[in-house]
Amino acid sequence: MEKEKILIVNGDKKVRQSLEKLLKKDYQVFTSPTFKKAFELYKAEHINTVITELNTDETKGIEVITKFQEVRSDIPIIVVTTHNSVPMAVQAMKAGAYDYITTPFNTDELGLVILHAMERKKLQEEVKEGKIYQEMAVTDSLTGLYNRRYFDELLIREEARAKRYPQQFSLLMIDIDDFKKFNDNYGHPSGDNILKTVGQILLRRIRNTDYVARYGGEEFCIIAPHTGKKNASVFAARIMDIIAKEKFTLSDAVQASITVSIGVANFNDDAQTKEELLKKSDDAMYQAKKLGKNRVCLFGTES
Repeated sequence: MEKEKILIVNGDKKVRQSLEKLLKKDYQVFTSPTFKKAFELYKAEHINTVITELNTDETKGIEVITKFQEVRSDIPIIVVTTHNSVPMAVQAMKAGAYDYITTPFNTDELGLVILHAMERKKLQEEVKEGKIYQEMAVTDSLTGLYNRRYFDELLIREEARAKRYPQQFSLLMIDIDDFKKFNDNYGHPSGDNILKTVGQILLRRIRNTDYVARYGGEEFCIIAPHTGKKNASVFAARIMDIIAKEKFTLSDAVQASITVSIGVANFNDDAQTKEELLKKSDDAMYQAKKLGKNRVCLFGTES
């Protein structure tokens, strides 16, 4: 089986060699000290992921991201940065970069970032093709979203990153309202269809930097990196409205509407550990249920 291809763009020979050494066992690695040569490789080879610095001799800053995306917008781009340049990497993510890694490299973090980038791309392709991608190691077999086990790994990584730099991220806990009623009235196949459709809506609506998983039953979770609670609440409200307007097909072609309740909590503002963050986003979601469902609640507020 042909290995997936990674393109490394970095003017520092030691950084290129270090990355190549870490990755060549599992991937086919191309390296370039210049953007010009890298760009030629990018157009000639079927590259799966790009790992690049932002300031090359020929191209600077966000332009590095945009030039790659002009050729292929679906390829994950991972930015290499130093601790002092993290704000620039965050700006690159807002411009379309998938994620960033810092020097010196943490081998486990590097591997997880690349794996996640490639799995995310596969998921997006499967959604576009109307298929279900079932890789049981990381995905839920019904919805094709990340599963609880892999979600926990992602949450560990985000917690470590938030403590290391430091920075914020938010967690959205999403629960389908009155889901048992739909299962009882229309049968489990209809319920499964609801779950799959909600999963596809979430996958289409999240940003490149977000992670979405089926948490269990009729619950879903979204990790929103570099996002304060206010912006996360706006994002959550948009998701809630989209789902409320969707027509879901139940048994015998019957269509119905559903709603969701969403709880939002923020790492740093509300919690200092992933366990606290999960509990507080869950508490906020149950508060939304108590207040009448079909709403977003932020942890620490009454409505």
